[in-house]
Amino acid sequence: MKITLFGVRGSLPTPTTKQEQREKTLKILHLAKEEWKKDPDGFSEEGFIDQLPIPLSQDLGGNTTCVLIEGEAGEKVILDMGTGIRVLGNQLASEAFSGKEMDIHILVSHTHWDHIQGWPFFKPGYSPSVNIHFYSCIPNLQERLERQQHPENFPVTFQQMASKKHFHLWKEFESYMLGGLKIIPFGLRHPGSCTGYRIREGNKIFLFCTDVEYREEDREHLLKMKPQIAGADLIIIDAQYSTSEAEKKIGWGHTAVSKAVEFAEMMEIRSVVLTHHEPDHTDHEVARIILDEARLQKPGGMQVHIAHEGQKFIL
Repeated sequence: MKITLFGVRGSLPTPTTKQEQREKTLKILHLAKEEWKKDPDGFSEEGFIDQLPIPLSQDLGGNTTCVLIEGEAGEKVILDMGTGIRVLGNQLASEAFSGKEMDIHILVSHTHWDHIQGWPFFKPGYSPSVNIHFYSCIPNLQERLERQQHPENFPVTFQQMASKKHFHLWKEFESYMLGGLKIIPFGLRHPGSCTGYRIREGNKIFLFCTDVEYREEDREHLLKMKPQIAGADLIIIDAQYSTSEAEKKIGWGHTAVSKAVEFAEMMEIRSVVLTHHEPDHTDHEVARIILDEARLQKPGGMQVHIAHEGQKFIL
């Protein structure tokens, strides 16, 4: 199972500002100057760039949530339709418009704008040879997507997009198969509700838990779910806030970095990817908060990653 991140920002798209880019460039130049002084003849530009830490080595990205899962048998499953799906759609466009039938599977966690606003810009959605299957626990998902593209909001309606669209209503905690992928949806604490997904291929388990507010009072309830979650190989989880921010935003539906890592430890998950970054945080602030609140190498071997666009994981 291959997992690729196409969008990691929360709430709304967040382009890098000129000031932030300037500060990053100046920092890189300063570090390069210091390294060159140590060994002018042995200094390697490529080696220097390769050892830079995030966020100097890699912009986290400004697109909202979208993740691609690729199974060993060639299955392609998309999780959420934030603005990152536009980039993914551009990559799939040549196949989508080749004239051959193509099936695309999209799992939807919920319909807050930052998780569906990329859909109208998804090029395969305009190809008549593409079958798009939407899966969710939302009974009126089609109505919600049509509403987003009302002529008052967008020049092309949902129905005018030429792809063939199919809606599949799932139930929480039931098991479904998409090719060789076994998928179980489950509810998350979030205003208006949100669905997480447990995806298994062979003996590898991946959890998608964006837009969740984990609080201490949830601990006992979540421990009852531990048999279904414990021991997963990888989790992508909402970690939008610092601890101090989360204390001021109870009920907003997002989790502090420290709580997200605590949850992963409680569930004995091998690797945790912190995502849904706060739009008011620069890349530097995101990295600082995560470094302050979560050691990137945890005792017992659990790894903590800062989510960024283009990041890939192989399970």
